Order: sequence, then C-alpha cells, then structure tokens
Amino acid sequence: MSLKSDIPEIPTIRPPSEWRSLLVRLTRGCEWDRCRFCGIYPHLGEPGFTKRSVAEIKHDIDLLKQIHPDAETAFFGDADPLLVGIEAFTEVARYVRHVLPIQRLTCYARASTLWKLKGDKIKLLSDAGLNRVHIGLESGDPETLRYHRKGHSPKLVKETAAWLKEAGIEISFYVLLGLGGRDHWRRHIHKTAQLINETEPEFVRIRRLWLYEGDPHFSGPESPLLGEIRNGLFNPQTPEGSVQELKMLIEELNNLSTFLVCDHENNYVHVSGVVKENREQMLATIDEFLALPETKREVHYLAVGSHI
Repeated sequence: MSLKSDIPEIPTIRPPSEWRSLLVRLTRGCEWDRCRFCGIYPHLGEPGFTKRSVAEIKHDIDLLKQIHPDAETAFFGDADPLLVGIEAFTEVARYVRHVLPIQRLTCYARASTLWKLKGDKIKLLSDAGLNRVHIGLESGDPETLRYHRKGHSPKLVKETAAWLKEAGIEISFYVLLGLGGRDHWRRHIHKTAQLINETEPEFVRIRRLWLYEGDPHFSGPESPLLGEIRNGLFNPQTPEGSVQELKMLIEELNNLSTFLVCDHENNYVHVSGVVKENREQMLATIDEFLALPETKREVHYLAVGSHI
C-alpha cells in the first residue's frame, strides 16, 4: 500500500463489542490459519498473511484521526497483530494514544503468541497502553483443541492468563458452542468451564460454530470442517444441543466476577451478565426458551440460521 493513499485499511473482522472503536490494521489475514472450524480469512478474500510497516500503520492512524478526532477507543487487527513484533506494536500503541484521546486500546491475540512473549514482554504491552486482549479460547478441552488444530493447550492458556493479569491487561475469551460436536459436547463444555474457573477472565463471549459453505459473494473456500462432516469424522451439534451447552457452561462456572455475554447474532439464546450476580437470571431465560413448544423452537432455529 502506498503511503499516499487517502483510504485507511480496515481489519477484516472485529469483535461486536468494538463497533465504536477506531479500527487499525497492523497485519493482514491469519498467520496460523490451520483451525478446522475456521478458515474465515481466506473465505473472506485474505488468503495469505502479511505484516504492515509502522509507517503504513501510522499513516492510517493519521487518516483516521481526521475522520474520528475524538475517538476514545481503538482496536488493532487482523487475527494476530502482535506478530508485527513487540517493538512495532508498542510504537504504534503509543502513537495512537499520543495523537488521539484513546481511553481503551484492545486487540485480537492468539494465546500462543502471547505465551511466547512471556511475562516481561506482556508487561511492555501494558506499559504501551494495551488494555484488553480478545483471545479465541474456543474450548478448554485438550482433545477438542487438538482435533481442531487450535495450536494452544489449557496449560498454555493458564500461564498466559496469569501473565496478562499481572500486567493489568483484561482478558476477553471467546467460547465456541458446538466445537465438540454431538459426540463430545459434555467434555468440551465441562473442560471449558473448568479452564474459565481457573483463569477468571474479565469477559467470556459466546459464539456458535459457523459451518459456512462456498459463497458467490466471497472468493474463498468453504469451512474446512465441512469435509470432516461429509467423511463422517465429525458429528455436528444440533441447534437444541448448542442451547444445552450454553446452559451447562453457565451452571458449571464458579461465582466469578466474569461478564458472560452472547453478543453475536448467530447465538440461539441471548443472555448476559456477571456470573456471580446474574447466573439464575441467565439460566431462567434459557429454561424459558427450552420450555417453548418444539415447533416454536424449530422455527426460531431456522430463523437464526448460520452466519458470521
């Protein structure tokens, strides 16, 4: 990209919670790109992974400042912007805070990338102004993580979470309902609740497994997991089963100060609240839905559908 461009690059994907944030692109695509359940960046037309230069990123920030001079929150993407390097990341973080009145700075981050940095360098991220990381936990079950080739383990996540807490950086975990399929969902949810209890993240954001097919609107391939399903190697969860997963997860969490939220349209039931304060209310909402006549629940599942 030429520095003379007057259009800033925008991250391909951002968390729903960052819809008001200044969106700054540090990397393009996903360097890992091996997860069976994902493949979303190639699907959306970003087949490779590249790093942007500090000069490019600062130029974009200058352009964004002209559009949003009062921005108070900023989000760094794409999938793992820390891969630009700790020096480049901290330089850009300090720059965006210098030129704009940023009060909260967040980014996507792979747990494995943070783990490689260790505690001292994670502290440097905090010192540069990083407040929160959005991490795709997906599952706390090691077998589920291995099958889907996530590239991290519960042990790695626990160590990384401890360093983030020491540095004062908030943790926002994403959990994928349906990742254990119909055969292993109880193990998937039980181990996930266990890992959340052990790490006590500030946020848990619920998603449902999205099995996307080829789409004429996008140039990329279908979900890698679809091939596993066709070959009989993965038995996908039912819509009703994913609702039961959500219920079990909330039931098995300790009295945490964690804020749990279903903040994506592809969730069949939307609940939110601080676990220790709102658990019963959230469970009551789920039970109320499950008490509806089966025909009404089926109509609802079809209406929600599956989408990013």
